[in-house]
Amino acid sequence: MLLIRRYWQPLIALCMLVSFSSVQASEILEIDDAWVAEAPPVAPVMGGYMKIANETDKSVSITSASCPDFEKVEIHEMSMSGGMMKMREIEKLDVPAHGKVELQPGGYHLMLIKPKQAFKKGDTLTVTLHTADGQSRAVKMEVKERPSGDAHQHHHH
Repeated sequence: MLLIRRYWQPLIALCMLVSFSSVQASEILEIDDAWVAEAPPVAPVMGGYMKIANETDKSVSITSASCPDFEKVEIHEMSMSGGMMKMREIEKLDVPAHGKVELQPGGYHLMLIKPKQAFKKGDTLTVTLHTADGQSRAVKMEVKERPSGDAHQHHHH
């Protein structure tokens, strides 16, 4: 009995340590107010928005996103350049340690490209965010009406 106790106690302690140290992106990133802007049924793209918080001591890089309801999902940034609003795909979105990043119309956002079906207000999509360290975080996003006065219309691309 003493021999069993001698080997099992360190093994249990090691298993507990491993389970506590393997933190998933789903536990690192806090997502709030995740939504997709409603677009006409024939629109080739839709915009996705959310608030992302990182409560850890390390920066987290979101390197890609995916959704089974779209051919592909890209991370985009809008910025002013030469007096014109420009949009470009970015390789990664860094969420600083103990910081927040907001994906919003006119700024960082997800570009959901080539929907496989039409979506309307009230529908829910699941978008998965993928991080540089190989983790992933599934995010439920509700299709909502685009706020009035929002000049950033994705269906014009």
